[in-house]
Amino acid sequence: MESFVNGQHHETRQWQQEQFAPGAPSGISLTERQLWHINKDDHAWRAEYLAEMPNFLARYFGDRYSKLMEAGQHGRRRANTFLRTTLGKNVLPRLRKVRQQYSTNFQGAGGVHIPFAKDMEKLPGYDRDDVRNLAHRIADFMAECFNDFIRMAFLEDSKSPEELEWRATAAYRHLAELVNQFSITPPYWHTFKAGNNFTARNAESGLLRMMAPEWWRGKLKRSRDLLREHMAIAVGQVQKAASAYVSRSTQGEWVEQKKRNREFFKSCDLENQETGERISLADMVDGSNANPAKRRCELMVRMRGFEDLATEMGMAGEFYTITAPSKYHAVHSKGGFVSQWNAASPQQTQKYLCGVWAKARAAFSRAGIHVFGFRVVEPHHDGTPHWHMLLFMRPSDVAEVRDILCYYSRLEDSEELQSAYALKARFHVEPIDPEKGSATGYIAKYISKNIDGYALDGEADDETGENLKDMAKAVSAWASRWRIRQFQQIGGAPVTVWRELRRMRDITLENKSMDAVLAAADVGCWASYTQAQGGALVARRDLVVRLMYEITECGNEYGEAVQRIQGVYSPLAGQESEILTRLVKWAIVPKLADSAAEAAFPGGIAAPWSSVNNCTQSTITELKKGIGIQSQDAGQMAKALARGNIVPLDRETEMQLEGNRLVVRRRKQYCRNKNCGEVITPENESFDSPGMCWACADGYVLQTDQSDAVNRAFEALGI
Repeated sequence: MESFVNGQHHETRQWQQEQFAPGAPSGISLTERQLWHINKDDHAWRAEYLAEMPNFLARYFGDRYSKLMEAGQHGRRRANTFLRTTLGKNVLPRLRKVRQQYSTNFQGAGGVHIPFAKDMEKLPGYDRDDVRNLAHRIADFMAECFNDFIRMAFLEDSKSPEELEWRATAAYRHLAELVNQFSITPPYWHTFKAGNNFTARNAESGLLRMMAPEWWRGKLKRSRDLLREHMAIAVGQVQKAASAYVSRSTQGEWVEQKKRNREFFKSCDLENQETGERISLADMVDGSNANPAKRRCELMVRMRGFEDLATEMGMAGEFYTITAPSKYHAVHSKGGFVSQWNAASPQQTQKYLCGVWAKARAAFSRAGIHVFGFRVVEPHHDGTPHWHMLLFMRPSDVAEVRDILCYYSRLEDSEELQSAYALKARFHVEPIDPEKGSATGYIAKYISKNIDGYALDGEADDETGENLKDMAKAVSAWASRWRIRQFQQIGGAPVTVWRELRRMRDITLENKSMDAVLAAADVGCWASYTQAQGGALVARRDLVVRLMYEITECGNEYGEAVQRIQGVYSPLAGQESEILTRLVKWAIVPKLADSAAEAAFPGGIAAPWSSVNNCTQSTITELKKGIGIQSQDAGQMAKALARGNIVPLDRETEMQLEGNRLVVRRRKQYCRNKNCGEVITPENESFDSPGMCWACADGYVLQTDQSDAVNRAFEALGI
């Protein structure tokens, strides 16, 4: 037990393992260790099936093996048969096909050895802290590689701006080649490979990103999330018999992230940078499109607006469903692995469907056909996406649009479409019949299912048979994990301009055309807004109102230009039509009650006395006695306590008046980032930056211990 006291982590873990399974080989997973405890003799044989599987996946198969082992006289034979047939013949081949897509190839660049092969193999099993620590270690390594490259490649100072640019590009290429070996795309890599428009500024910003812990944390977390979920699909953990749409672990992570986001919103305010006015961040989020109810309502308004516009124009409407070929599906709808699965992820399947639509649009363009409407993407029970589209077109174009979409939807692997059921599963069309319901009614169910399940109580999901409302969270988690855009407007005027115009209340514009667009957006009529912008088939270049952007040079920590919406303007009226819509600069700040020496009364310690926070001299006298300090400070402390403030007594203790009691407690330690205000606890304190929370510590571009070396290297490079 001394190892616990002394904090010797590795010795403690080894002691625990020995106590749990004496003599077990080192380096094996927890599942293998548990099975060693049950049956040592078959460990080497079991390792052929379980050793290459991460513990979060092996756990299920280990539990199943244990139950079979303990079930009767022939339990050992049945358990080993399960591993040989289920894992050896079915699961592992699928798992290997997935892992090959994410494999790393650490060959080094310029003779550099990359010491992170084992970490990348274990990445799917890492938690948030593990990923963060790995990101810091890799960022440190990249900074050292940059410094070594500059020191060895350039022995003399540069003598011209052209040579400085060449050196920056050479250093970028060196680090980018290292990043590529992590199966991560370096920043600006596609621009660099194309050879066009790649500048020294791009090289410098790319270098800063490749040496930043926060950039690595985001990339590693993304790689970990995709591989983890893809592997869960491969082994059958994503299906209606197990967990529909997403794995249980992914849905749990999504729920936890939502909770953390909500807690952050509740703990912060938006502060006007000029006046100091504060408003609740949570209230602003709830009033924005981040609120699922608001987003659903806006989509329904837009869909209804398109329908009204189509009716007015005499357009016909049709509802299409497009599904990917069987090789993109991991599990049959009735259960069982699809033998011809090509190990495609939902993201790759979405790319295929986008390709089908791109070919169809090109054919529409060649035929002079114009359509507008909406597309909804939702998953099958195994996570494979499929599309629903509600499109409006001229009645004379209906047959040709059907033929084009049908042709491209059924083109790939058409030989497998040998029945009417298979043909319908790949592509299905349903004309909109006003007598059966409105066009909006056809798609309303899919919109609600893919957001919050509103008004779907008691309805069963076609994919899983479960309650539709209950499955809405799983669908949202699926879209978040694979970053698939669920709703896409086809044709019409942009919604971003609509949202910006709705920020402008009670304003009349001199330009009649712009004012008509503003008035339509203000009353929430999507049909009128679209008409005022030029109609449902308007080209982007012909829009009456467009967004205006503000570009800030070196606007972030990587020295990149940052583009932000500034207002709106009309390309038809020129510069005189520019209207600023973002006049107030807001900053996210901690709520006053969470700050070190501020309390519920507005204004903190320096607040002026008023009828709200005034108190009598007798109260001050009693508080001074309670404090027990014989100095002028006691009077100021007493006044602050009377206002409800938290008052520091010394470095370790603080005081606060609760009712009629003066409470003295251990002083809270706050993040040393002045703009944070987070209470520091052993759970959230950064290991690398003591006194700071993880969120703020991750915000630093470079660690202190590496910044000097990097700065020297940048000076040698002339940056």
